[in-house]
Amino acid sequence: MRIITLLFLSVFFASANVMANDADADGVEDKLDKCPNTAQLKKLPADFKYGVAVDPERLKPGAKAFPVDENGCELDTDGDGVINSKDYCPDDTAETLSEGIAANGCPKQSDADGTPDYRDNCPGTPKGIKVDNLGCPLSAPGRQLPVR
Repeated sequence: MRIITLLFLSVFFASANVMANDADADGVEDKLDKCPNTAQLKKLPADFKYGVAVDPERLKPGAKAFPVDENGCELDTDGDGVINSKDYCPDDTAETLSEGIAANGCPKQSDADGTPDYRDNCPGTPKGIKVDNLGCPLSAPGRQLPVR
């Protein structure tokens, strides 16, 4: 019994030591971690109503950092210069980012009409004007609306 107790205690303290050497819980030991303050996933309760629609890691107990590279630094999946934990659109393509990137990592939309610049056929739409999926006013002069 004493051997089992000692074995249990050694495993417990060894695992606690590993956790203590990874303060940001990103899986990279602190002495090797070039980005020691990796953002943590925002946790949700295990019985979260929409649990099937979120990253399953967010439902597990305990600290969990955003995915990192071998240096402990957060990833920028789409290469837009905004790390995934701050990127509202982390999977953009070169096409969607071709006309610029907003501070939140999404395609830029200069006239704030809701249509990103890369597909906005009517840039400079005045604020408050309703537009179609190409950023053109719905009530443009000479515009043929589809017959229903």
